[in-house]
Amino acid sequence: MKKWIYITFLLISILFLILNILGRITRVGYLSDFQLDIQKTLELNNIKDVEDVESIYTNKNIKIYFYNYKLKYYNNIFKNNDIYDVYLYTNEVLSKNNFLKEINTENNGSTFGSFISYEIINSKSIDNIPYILKLKQTILYVFILFVFLLSFIIFVHNRNSLKIKIFNTLLLFVIFVILSKYVLKIYFINYIGIIFFILLYYFFIYYKNYHNSFSISNKKQYLILYMSAILFSIINIVILNCSFPLVGHDFTMIIPRAYSLLIYAKNNGIFSTEFASPLIGAGIISYANPQYDQYSIFYFVRYFLSFWDSYLLLTFLFSFIGFISFYYAVKDILKCPFIISLMSAALFLCTSYYMHHIAVGHWAFLYHPLTAFIVWLSFTDRFNYITRIVLSGLAFSMMIFGGAMQTIFFFTCFSLLGIASILFKPNKKFIYQCISILLSVSLGIILSLSKFIQAIYFGSKIDRGPYGLYINDVKLLLSNILHIFIYPFYNLININSFLTNSNMRINIDHQYIGEVWEADLGLPAVVFIFGLFMMINLLKNYFSKKSLINFINKYKFNLIFILIFIYLYCDIFFGDGLTRSVFNTLKAVNIHLRMSSVLIIPFLFVFALLIKNINIKNTYKNIIIIFIIISSVLLYVQKFIYIKEHNNAYINVNIRDDKTIFKNIKLNHNQYRVFYINNKKEFLNLKDFITTTNLNTSRLPYESIYGYSLETFKPKEEGSPYKIINGEYNFTDPRSLIFFNDEYPQFSGFATNDKNTLDNFLSFQSVNWKIPKMFTISNYISVISHIIIFLFLVFSIFYYLLKRKK
Repeated sequence: MKKWIYITFLLISILFLILNILGRITRVGYLSDFQLDIQKTLELNNIKDVEDVESIYTNKNIKIYFYNYKLKYYNNIFKNNDIYDVYLYTNEVLSKNNFLKEINTENNGSTFGSFISYEIINSKSIDNIPYILKLKQTILYVFILFVFLLSFIIFVHNRNSLKIKIFNTLLLFVIFVILSKYVLKIYFINYIGIIFFILLYYFFIYYKNYHNSFSISNKKQYLILYMSAILFSIINIVILNCSFPLVGHDFTMIIPRAYSLLIYAKNNGIFSTEFASPLIGAGIISYANPQYDQYSIFYFVRYFLSFWDSYLLLTFLFSFIGFISFYYAVKDILKCPFIISLMSAALFLCTSYYMHHIAVGHWAFLYHPLTAFIVWLSFTDRFNYITRIVLSGLAFSMMIFGGAMQTIFFFTCFSLLGIASILFKPNKKFIYQCISILLSVSLGIILSLSKFIQAIYFGSKIDRGPYGLYINDVKLLLSNILHIFIYPFYNLININSFLTNSNMRINIDHQYIGEVWEADLGLPAVVFIFGLFMMINLLKNYFSKKSLINFINKYKFNLIFILIFIYLYCDIFFGDGLTRSVFNTLKAVNIHLRMSSVLIIPFLFVFALLIKNINIKNTYKNIIIIFIIISSVLLYVQKFIYIKEHNNAYINVNIRDDKTIFKNIKLNHNQYRVFYINNKKEFLNLKDFITTTNLNTSRLPYESIYGYSLETFKPKEEGSPYKIINGEYNFTDPRSLIFFNDEYPQFSGFATNDKNTLDNFLSFQSVNWKIPKMFTISNYISVISHIIIFLFLVFSIFYYLLKRKK
């Protein structure tokens, strides 16, 4: 053990020395981004009255000018970053540029600074600026702490008493906290990193005392499983709620629609369909829009709880279901032991992809964990095929009613294709599994047919404009591949590590600290690191030509289907690809942005199989698994706390009035009425619910179905809905958004002889819109099919209970 510690210390010392030497080499950059500081320029020239200065550039009294600058680099590697600070050769800069009087940097080692010039700077840059790099003080502190830690480990390792080891571990934590707080000035968030460091030390050094602890009974396994599921669900709630009342920017879209649905349900009954909403855009489609939810779990819970409480409750519930489902999926399908199954469930719930979307306000992604539930049901042997089809069908319909039709529903189907490629076996059982999947998807569509038919019809009629349409650009695919394999490591490095103080933080671009999860898996980098090493280890067994041929012969069908899956995955990124040519309406949907989500479960399945089959002792395997679980959870929490501090997309909207609005709607729902069209965003109009029952509707809604900049939307004029414009009322008739005919041209207003209908619509009362017959038929099919499924489930439960008694 000591030998490895000394070798590690030597390697770190050599690396430290090399970095220091490389930084001291003189390099050349250039000054750019010049900004004239008018106030300081006037002060330097003793001009106090700004009004006497006709022009800063033409005033003859001004002899010197004060500019701010930024140092930029020709070398993209050796520059100011997490490791190095940059320092200019100021004397050499002044001697080479005689028009400069003085040059300074804002802080030691910063790329930003200022200079005083005798001349007005008209050029975009000042070239050939020499600089050197010095290791940040933080790196030096980390090195000192590292030496201290190694010394401490050697000291503790020689002590046999477990009590002494535990005491010394706690002492180590206290020392780290004191050093971080008073020497390094570390934020509290980085104590997570310190705890992580201590826990790693604890498991790697003390593990020999506990390696038998994994021989646990089934009863204890159940306890650990369900307690872990609760713990991980609570973690998601804490992350989501830690910035309350500030939440993500896209909540401005769903919350007004949610409360419009609530008023309508309170006025007309919870099973009444709000076909269109008067609260947004002076009358736009709601139920038929595939992006909005009605008759979903989220919809029903909102009837009893405020929006945010409902959101937190559903996040907890679906996180719990996702954790348990993925555990059993790995256990039943891959036949993995308890600890590997537990690790896989933890990784599934720690994908940043899920938390990013629900934190930023993409409510449809609440249903993302149901993908694990469907995968488990599709390939497990725990239930008969009828039960599996019924439960999976209900989950699919839940997604569609929840507004996740073009996201989670589609991605789940694609994920099932990927899993089927991995698990393929040429036997009857696999064929039955595939048939059951097709039947469950079909049942899901039948159950939600009232939503599905209208969404397809509505989507095919609406023109979204040219913006956002897909093109045949291979860059989309290449960037997606980079997101998957590069950004987990980028995020790991640029989270500013564990030991970063406030003065040393780098400014990460907006897309790199949040929005990147539109495209990547959000899996911890440790999955890729260990996965790579394990693949290399396993490939050694197939290094010979004979072994490789045997492997290909054994898994030839799997390899063929995996290649087909990869092809279809890549095909989505091209506007004229096979998928978009068959389903032409998909050309106007940004599916490729989130396509990576279909790889989450296949990646984790492969990772679990690698750990299961790697040829190492169980003791070491358990160490690796524990390390993966702890590191993934702590980095996951730290990442989102940091992101919420630095990315306004997650703290863009204040919902402190949420509960007040909910209470007022419960009390005054039958008194609310839209009386004015204004130019405010619909979320800002929610203030009306607190002060009055006379509501405003937004003239320009947050509604991407008409293009991301409302390219094809035709707004009404500001003012009263009863204003007569071109012979019709100044409020969109919802029938004009579904029929598109001569009687109801798109975006046309209510006819002047239809005032009673407009009155009811503005008051959130039920209106007979005379919808097409196919809509009515689909409504009946959805209702009847739900009744049948409900009766089947009740009968199955009673049958199971009676059978168990016997």
